[in-house]
Amino acid sequence: MLQETVHKVVTCNVSFYNLNCTLSELTQPERVALICVFTIIITITVVGNILTIVSILYFRQLQTRTNVLALSLALADFLVGCLIMPFSVMRTAYSCWFYGQLMCRIHTWLDYTFTTCSIFNLACISIDRYVAISDPLRYNQRVTCRTLVVMLTICWSNIIPYGVSYMLKLNIKGIESVVAAKSCPDNCAVFMNVPFGLANSMGAYMLPMLFIMAAYSRIYMMARNQAKKISSLGDQVRASNTSDLTMQSRWNAMKRDHNATKTLGMIMVVLFIVWLPFIVVVAMEPVIGYKMDPTVWDVANWFTYFNSTMNPILFASFNNSFRSAFYLIMSGKILRGSYRGTDLFNFKRSEK
Repeated sequence: MLQETVHKVVTCNVSFYNLNCTLSELTQPERVALICVFTIIITITVVGNILTIVSILYFRQLQTRTNVLALSLALADFLVGCLIMPFSVMRTAYSCWFYGQLMCRIHTWLDYTFTTCSIFNLACISIDRYVAISDPLRYNQRVTCRTLVVMLTICWSNIIPYGVSYMLKLNIKGIESVVAAKSCPDNCAVFMNVPFGLANSMGAYMLPMLFIMAAYSRIYMMARNQAKKISSLGDQVRASNTSDLTMQSRWNAMKRDHNATKTLGMIMVVLFIVWLPFIVVVAMEPVIGYKMDPTVWDVANWFTYFNSTMNPILFASFNNSFRSAFYLIMSGKILRGSYRGTDLFNFKRSEK
């Protein structure tokens, strides 16, 4: 018993910072390199999502109902980059939390709120895309401003339950002794009892993702048919030498709609890849008696953050309108003239 007690004191004590933390196994050069890499990732996350937000707010062509949800998604990802990732970098690099117990709970609260909000936004986007593809003629009647308000309210509503749970420590109710035995006081480790972990995994991650998967399996089939229609209509437009403006406009609208669906489809694929490790870890933790290696938790956690980094990159990679908008902003052109009404979808062909 004495040896076990001494072992815990040694592994938890970091005397230089006067904190009780797990000793980091990283050397100083390794720690500096890790912080530099994560700083680059944070910068990409923040700048990329700022570009997405500014693009939607500035360019009229991007101010669509779908992009209201994309704006909400970018805001959640921006907040992850600004408020969550910098503190998590220090915790990862030093295996210690320097900011106090209250800030630990606030950080955990906002971490789960913003990342879960991203998933809910993507679930709402999948609904929007399903309606746009399956019933385009009645899209404006079915996806109204009121519908968008309801969707946004649902996306951000988890801020209250997460706040109450983590601030009152409901997530560790009944397993306090396990938490005390398995972690050092200043590690800011996240533990979940079985009811909380089950509700969190099912309600915040698994059910929304299953919903997204079901919606996009239908959307994918309809999008394939739409692609054939776009190709057929494109042949008609070229055959008519673009003299039929109505046909040309319809073709452009279908192309933009299909392009948006393809972009968001790629975002969904990345979502599943980066969130799968975290879902597995959360599900396995109570089963193995809360013995998961902290490094595994850290890796799974950072995978979820990478989703916030990748979303604006995917917007720029697979959506021509956003790619043109990013170019106009980053080149400073919007500071030298008015581009609010620019046809972003055809910008590279007609104005470069």
